[in-house]
Amino acid sequence: MHEDQTGGNSDATASSKELIRAPREIERLRYQVAKFEDEFNGVDVKLAEGATFTTSASTSTYNSTPESIPTPSKSSIGIKSPIQPPQHLSASDIDAHSTPSWEGIHVATARSDRALHYGPFSTAYFVSRVGAYLASELQPPIIDRTMNLYGTSSMTTSRLAMPSDLTPISTSGGHFLSRSQEEYFVSLFWESYNCTLPIIDEKAFREHYSALWADPTRSQRRPSPLVDIILALCMQYGMGFLPRTTSATSANSEPKAHLEDAQVAGRSYYRRCQALLAPEMESPTLASVQCYLFSAVYLCLASFQNMAYSTLALAIRTAHSLGLYLEAPATLSLGDRELRKRIWWTAITIEAKMSLKLGRPSLAPETGNQAAQLPCPADDPKTVSLAGGRLGSYGPDISWITFTVQSQRLVSAASTTSRLLYDTSGHVLQHKGIQSLYAHPDAMDTCAEVLSSRMGPRLLQEWVSQVPAGMKIARCSPSSLPFSTDRTPLQIDYNAPTWLQRQQLLLELTYHMLCTSLCRPFITFSSPNSRKAYAPFSEKRTGVAVERYALSSVKHAIAHTHIMHQALSESDVLNSWLECFQWQWNATVTMIGFVLAYPMGPSTLGARTAIDKSIEIFQIFKDSYAVAEGAVKLTADMAAKVDAVLNKFRTGLTGPADDPVSPRHDDIVVDHEGGQNTVVMDDMAESQFYAEFIDSVLSVDSFNSFEDFYGDELNFVGL
Repeated sequence: MHEDQTGGNSDATASSKELIRAPREIERLRYQVAKFEDEFNGVDVKLAEGATFTTSASTSTYNSTPESIPTPSKSSIGIKSPIQPPQHLSASDIDAHSTPSWEGIHVATARSDRALHYGPFSTAYFVSRVGAYLASELQPPIIDRTMNLYGTSSMTTSRLAMPSDLTPISTSGGHFLSRSQEEYFVSLFWESYNCTLPIIDEKAFREHYSALWADPTRSQRRPSPLVDIILALCMQYGMGFLPRTTSATSANSEPKAHLEDAQVAGRSYYRRCQALLAPEMESPTLASVQCYLFSAVYLCLASFQNMAYSTLALAIRTAHSLGLYLEAPATLSLGDRELRKRIWWTAITIEAKMSLKLGRPSLAPETGNQAAQLPCPADDPKTVSLAGGRLGSYGPDISWITFTVQSQRLVSAASTTSRLLYDTSGHVLQHKGIQSLYAHPDAMDTCAEVLSSRMGPRLLQEWVSQVPAGMKIARCSPSSLPFSTDRTPLQIDYNAPTWLQRQQLLLELTYHMLCTSLCRPFITFSSPNSRKAYAPFSEKRTGVAVERYALSSVKHAIAHTHIMHQALSESDVLNSWLECFQWQWNATVTMIGFVLAYPMGPSTLGARTAIDKSIEIFQIFKDSYAVAEGAVKLTADMAAKVDAVLNKFRTGLTGPADDPVSPRHDDIVVDHEGGQNTVVMDDMAESQFYAEFIDSVLSVDSFNSFEDFYGDELNFVGL
């Protein structure tokens, strides 16, 4: 085992602090265990001889300190236990103290050396497993700096070609637009973010905006945090429609994403919004919550994922302070009451979706919580007419608010499923006395069987069955159903309003994205040196339920890819929609991992073909966003590595029949007999490959010009 390099004094200090906290922690955990024993009832699952446990989907045991894979050093990569009991505890105390949970990864992103946690549903966690697998199977590992999104001499620096009539006006504190320029970008808002985030009253906003220009002596309008953040979002979206130009960079320099890249367009408005919001934190308003939500979306699309996650927490707490989770007073008009509901449920939905994306705890209320009792906003045409919007309805059962209601229900079903899986995995780990599910196939089988036995998959199926017909996209084949994974081309209704076409596509893509992420942890890796890895899919050592979830994950990823490819090829509805780009990256990584894990799986050929379609999708986004150019090169490079492993697999098929059977890859990477989950890479090249792989792949969804994003303001605050 490789010891931690932080030094003995640091270890001693940590141990002392842990000893002090131990009694209180033991009592808390004992209470938690007793509570679970009283509350958990449902399906009995056999864990060991004479031992069973029951689960309930309404209770969450998500441990906020799961097992982790720290940032790899040159000599080792480790998966550490979440809790190391103090040495003086008795056996019974240790049993009560130890509450394992599904491991995650601690990794530094955005060119930072500060490792942060990402849970098992996150792309970062899955990428870490793919990277470890490739590092062990490619001999020698292919170490290539060209995998780095912004770190190669061939990578160009983007500069948007901005028409002269959109050239920003420079003022003190940032770059701001004239009134005509601002009004152009605001006009993009109503059929884009307003129909997916319906949290403002259009009529009230237009009146507010006009009032800001009421003073004829001013060349600029009066600042408004709400107007500023909406402009920031619309500039980020609208500038993506402009083709970008490229310029060669020095071979000896490492270029950064250019400040004029559309991904961070409007940052001056974002920064001014935050400055204006700061004095309101003690006495927030409804507009404060609206600003925090739009700010979180802006940050997420700019790939500042951790900032977005924290901003959403601020939005939720501010909403709590304003009582948005309660029924509004009857003294308010029906339109105002519905607006408050839309703000609350939009906040909950975005926050829950972001938590799933990062694999972290959510602030979304569970069933039975008072904050979950507020009814969803109404989406009937009559009530929606009070929302002040111009989009209206389309047919008897569809309004421009219907998408919001359906999204909330979908994300709620996905969140409940993820909590059930966390609950199940924690109990399996505890009852089997193990610290890694991947090192024990029977443990993975148990988790999959419990999830199948309970409501997990059925929650999402039930959601599909209740989606109104007007929100579904028909298939070209009569036998194919909406939201299916059979890859049948969509029959998009181009006569429908643009906002409805976009909502229909986004709803189905969200469904496939969530299903991909929820089932992806069941994709398990085996060594290509293993004869059992070459067996037909149904004969792999994992159980039937595990295989079913692995297949489900890749099928949804493939379906997502085909839908994205068709939508971008046949229409402009999703052009410049950055969230779809991020979802496609999630699907691409999943397909690559599946092909590596199951070289003879029934969906392997379809996944490998869809990877090439992903490159075509990124090629389309590349015309607007520099990050997509890196995604094109990185996906092509990863596809080549996949082919290298598959070729190695084919060669192995022709080897001697009596080749020794290698253990599963996940058995290799976990030394559970030593009492610690530590991955030891004997070959320094493998460790370096792993580090390069993680750094490069995560850079696609992690912006690496934080200093440029804030400019001189970092110096101002002493950073």
